[in-house]
Amino acid sequence: MKRFILIFTLIFVSFSFALHGSTKGFPKKAPDIKGLVTDEGKPFSLKELRGKVIIMTYGYTHCPHVCPTITAFLKQVESKLKRKGLEGKFKIVFITVDPEMDTVERLEEYKREKGFNDWVFLTGDKKALKKVWRDYDVFVQDKGFMEMKHGKMVMKHRMINHTAKATVIDKKGYIVEEFKTMYLPVKDIVEDVERLIKEQ
Repeated sequence: MKRFILIFTLIFVSFSFALHGSTKGFPKKAPDIKGLVTDEGKPFSLKELRGKVIIMTYGYTHCPHVCPTITAFLKQVESKLKRKGLEGKFKIVFITVDPEMDTVERLEEYKREKGFNDWVFLTGDKKALKKVWRDYDVFVQDKGFMEMKHGKMVMKHRMINHTAKATVIDKKGYIVEEFKTMYLPVKDIVEDVERLIKEQ
């Protein structure tokens, strides 16, 4: 009976308002992330971000299309949340699906070039990353370099098929929803994150 009350209370607290993303199977405790390092070369732990709402996404810096689309939408989310005076109350986390090329140095360079100054970029060895991908239900398939046409030009791009989504984790460390698309709904994410920030 006590367990039922605890689960009911958790669900009531997390969903005292309707979320816009997919909530199937949530809320659930966000799996711990071990063995990864940041773009500054420092060990990472989700516990460091407790008290902030986390927007987590997955991709790679040499991605020609999907990842730039996702990060562009998340940049809009970041800008809108900051304009609402919520800077420092949320964090965007980018987990690589390309441990071969996304080194600490590459992530630091990419972060600086793209102006993602307040984001956290994570990398690590393949074993550690595979566990994170599995824990967060992220499909990854490395297809190596493939040729793509750009008008009359043919260029080689590194191609990694992977799940395109954003995972939202609340201030207490629970996954509460996911947006399973590369075309992230900026307005909906901003609204949800703002509400989650203001939740007691």
